[in-house]
Amino acid sequence: MDVATNRKQKTLIMVLLCLGWIVNTFDRIAINIAVIPISKEFGLTETQVGLVISSFFLSYAIMQPIGGSLADRFGSRRVIMFSLVAWSLLTILTGVAWSFLSLIAFRFLFGIGEGSYPSASQVSLAETFPKQERARAKSLLLASTKIGGVIGTFVIASMISFSGWKFMFVILGFLGLILAVIYWKYFNPTGKLDVTKKTTNKKISLKEAIKIPLLWQLTVIYFGISIVSWGAAAWMPSYMVKVRNLDMISMGALSSIPSILGLISMLFSGWILDKYMVGREKYLIVFGSLIGIISMYFFIHAPSIAFVVIYGSFINMGVALALTTTLTMPLKYIHSSSIGTATGMVYLGGQLAGVIAPTLMGFMIQKFNGSYDAGFWFLIGALVVSFLVGMTVKNQTIISNEQTAEVSTNVE
Repeated sequence: MDVATNRKQKTLIMVLLCLGWIVNTFDRIAINIAVIPISKEFGLTETQVGLVISSFFLSYAIMQPIGGSLADRFGSRRVIMFSLVAWSLLTILTGVAWSFLSLIAFRFLFGIGEGSYPSASQVSLAETFPKQERARAKSLLLASTKIGGVIGTFVIASMISFSGWKFMFVILGFLGLILAVIYWKYFNPTGKLDVTKKTTNKKISLKEAIKIPLLWQLTVIYFGISIVSWGAAAWMPSYMVKVRNLDMISMGALSSIPSILGLISMLFSGWILDKYMVGREKYLIVFGSLIGIISMYFFIHAPSIAFVVIYGSFINMGVALALTTTLTMPLKYIHSSSIGTATGMVYLGGQLAGVIAPTLMGFMIQKFNGSYDAGFWFLIGALVVSFLVGMTVKNQTIISNEQTAEVSTNVE
């Protein structure tokens, strides 16, 4: 394959993966906005709303390591195609939910359908990009989730306002099925993994992956970061509407500002990781977590909507910096043939946070008579965990498949 053809192939794969992540984000965040009218229609308490949101994350978490292992074994294309079709069909079914229990059932199945996509997309990056380009490639994928958040929150809020939540889910599901047809025709990663002379292409198992200290550290760090990501995603729309007294469309528009700045932070993170931070990635995790902690404290005491947006923007930027770094490190320091299994383990930590954060925050809000302060302090505590564990990460070089118990060498 000549250079021009290879570049076109990389671009096509990246564009399709980004489109998949945007649609994925639309479908995932839709429930966070839709629960406002759904809770009124079904008479749900804050705790029940949290359970609806968390039911998705439970199955989503279970599928992370499974999807990663399947992608390592069968290639990313098959796993991604199955995931895309399955989650789109379940998004449509969410739109016909008739009760609290049916909503939980459909969201749980939706998580099974969507759960393989993140790990499998990591494998696609390893199949397509060399290690020295993967941080920028990963930052583009993560930025696409922010784009989905920026566009999705406003679009979804507008669709619900004009046509209702049921119709909104049906439309999003059909959008995913259309994308699946495009994937079927055009999505074909190269499948040429990096294999060095010092390592074999033998794939490690999940049992072997859990013996690698770096993966445990990244899993805990991602868990803390994701507590903030999923907790804020689940409850920030309700906070803006119920506490800050915004209408749905104004909430969607203002929510896009922190998301845009988070997107810029992600793109900057990918560039600086590839160019200047090789072997020193942990400093970005620590710095990003610290920005998030300080900003969240001031967010709790924000005197006006303007300051809510300002502090929310700094939270997004700090979390984006730490998140991009955490999810890039497996792409750089785990052998390419086992990236699906390794990242599946890290993603598992993030999705377990999705199980815990919405329900626990909902319980806290209900327990404190509608006050969100305790929930936001819970998010600060989660970032403190990421900060502290980030401090313990050693500066690494690549882990081969024969070195499943410890990192091969220390850069410093």
